[in-house]
Amino acid sequence: MPAVRKLGNFIWSNLLTALAGQRVVDPASGMRVFRRDALEAIYPLPDGLNFTPVMSTRTAHEKLQVVELPIPYKERLGRSKLSVVRDGMRFLQTILWTALNYNPVRILGGIGISLVGIAAIIASIIVGMRLAGITTLGPWGVFGTFTALVFAIAGVNFFALGVTFNYLVSLFHKRPIRQGLFGRPLFKTPIDQHFWWVGLTMLATGLVLGAISLGLALDNWPIERLWLYLLAGTMLILVGLQLVIFWLIVRILDELSRREIQVKNEMELNNEAPEN
Repeated sequence: MPAVRKLGNFIWSNLLTALAGQRVVDPASGMRVFRRDALEAIYPLPDGLNFTPVMSTRTAHEKLQVVELPIPYKERLGRSKLSVVRDGMRFLQTILWTALNYNPVRILGGIGISLVGIAAIIASIIVGMRLAGITTLGPWGVFGTFTALVFAIAGVNFFALGVTFNYLVSLFHKRPIRQGLFGRPLFKTPIDQHFWWVGLTMLATGLVLGAISLGLALDNWPIERLWLYLLAGTMLILVGLQLVIFWLIVRILDELSRREIQVKNEMELNNEAPEN
């Protein structure tokens, strides 16, 4: 196998392992045998070369039993039609898109946490500069502040969207909600149940900072001393509102999911009840 394909196989196998929480050695191998009753879980499949990573991704998320065995591999005769760049990007797209149909928070939540982490690093540098007595920002400081604000708000949005989409996926597949970025909940209660009080706390803190900034401005403080309070207050208010809104959406979806399960259970009980 050429080195570039070995690299691609290493990337795809580790990506799918991280997304599905199940070890996959070779998601692109075309030599596979499966039971006919597994088709319902993995269909429909695309017609192109990317049908193998799609099948592997669905199989892992459907928790089907898989055994991977070594097979002999020899260089094929003639020229391969596989394009490393074109088909590699198609493999990446199909793996990510298929995983989003099962556990969106693992991808969107990971992106969100990464963005919030970068924003926190930049914010800590800016606060450190402020504590050191630096009240004005140069071009890079302005760009860093802009980046931190955008990344923080976008990161919270990505994470909350991932949690919300997990409830929608649960409703569609009629299965229990998948919790946690790494296959298990990070807390005893789902993190989305904490959105309301975290959001209200951030909202209240932002309003307090805004009130303090107004009071200091009335006391003739220059904008060079107030800009950090204003930016922090604005970001906290926006993020707090977003979390409260997402909490309301998730609670409605959770209620719909519970109602679906209750209806199913009651119908089964009625069918099992003896006739009079």
